[in-house]
Amino acid sequence: MMEKSAMTNKKRSCCISVDVATFIFGIFSAVISAIGILAFSTFHLWFGDFSGEKDFGQWLRDPDSMPIHGDAKYEKRRMIYMWIMILVFLWFLSCIVSFIFSVFLCYGTHKRRPAFVKAYLVYGAVMTTLMLAVACFYIWRGDVLDTLIQLIICGLYSLILLMVKRTYEIIRAEHTSDSTPILTSKPGMNI
Repeated sequence: MMEKSAMTNKKRSCCISVDVATFIFGIFSAVISAIGILAFSTFHLWFGDFSGEKDFGQWLRDPDSMPIHGDAKYEKRRMIYMWIMILVFLWFLSCIVSFIFSVFLCYGTHKRRPAFVKAYLVYGAVMTTLMLAVACFYIWRGDVLDTLIQLIICGLYSLILLMVKRTYEIIRAEHTSDSTPILTSKPGMNI
C-alpha cells in the first residue's frame, strides 16, 4: 500500500503546480502588454488608414490647423479626436503599468521573492476595483450586455488573483521556514 505522500506526488505529476501556472500567466500577461504598448504607440500611424479619417494626422501634427471657430463640423471632429487621444493615452498607460507588474510577477515567482508577488496582488486588487467601477458605469448607462461582460472578466481575473495569492503564500512560507533561526539554549546561559 502506498503511503499518503507518495499518492499525493503521483497525483501532482499530471498537473502543473500553482507557482508554475502563475509564472506562465505572468509571461502571457507581459507579452500581451508589450503588444498593447506597440499597438498604442503606433496608433497615430494606422488610425487614419483604418478609419478613413485623413484629417487625424494633420490634427496630430498641428491641432490648431483645423478651423474650430464658425464650423460645427470641424469642431465636432476636433472633440472626437481629443477623446480618442485621451482614451488611447489611458490604454497606453495601462499597458505600460500592466507590463511592469507582469514583469514583477514573473521575477517574484521565478526568483522566489514574495514582495514582488505581493506587489502584483496589490495591482490586481486595484485593477479589480476599477473593473467593478466600469461595470457600475455600464449599469448606470443601462448596458446590460456590457455589464455582464465586464463582470465575467472581473470574475475570471479574480480567479487568477486567487492563484497569485496562493503562490504568494507558498513563497512566503518557504521564506519564513528558511529564515527561522533555530534557538538552542546552552546549559548555564540564562538570558
